Amino acid sequence: MDYNKEERTKLFDSFVHTLEELSEIVVQLTKAETAKAEVASSGEHGKMDSFLKEEQALLLRFRGLEQQRNRKAIELGWKDLTFRQIIENVEKEDVAVLSPLFTQMEKQIEELARARDSSNRIISVRLREFEHILGASTLGGFPEAGGPSRFHDRYV
Repeated sequence: MDYNKEERTKLFDSFVHTLEELSEIVVQLTKAETAKAEVASSGEHGKMDSFLKEEQALLLRFRGLEQQRNRKAIELGWKDLTFRQIIENVEKEDVAVLSPLFTQMEKQIEELARARDSSNRIISVRLREFEHILGASTLGGFPEAGGPSRFHDRYV
């Protein structure tokens, strides 16, 4: 697109602001994943719902910002370009702004991926534990303290 310098500067600044907001959301998502993992690890499953709702809201905000970023990238002539390709195609003063942002976001996304992997592993272990407990209950081995369960008799 053909923009004068002032319009392009505004669009570029808006693109940078969107990236900064995306970066903040990634940090918040990482914190939410870490907290979710801690809750699952400690067995406080009642608290999980609040973390899932928070995460869902953050993901919706992330998707909206990602759409904004994509639209602005297209307007700047960067359709389908990776961050590295954008860096290769911009002026030096733009590189000075974008490069640290891209580096920061790359690190934050790696941290989010690690936190998500950890959270998923812990939740998977907890699910296997529940499956084991449920399997034991159908074989008559659960619950130990309260006598035989009549749940199956009443509801199935």
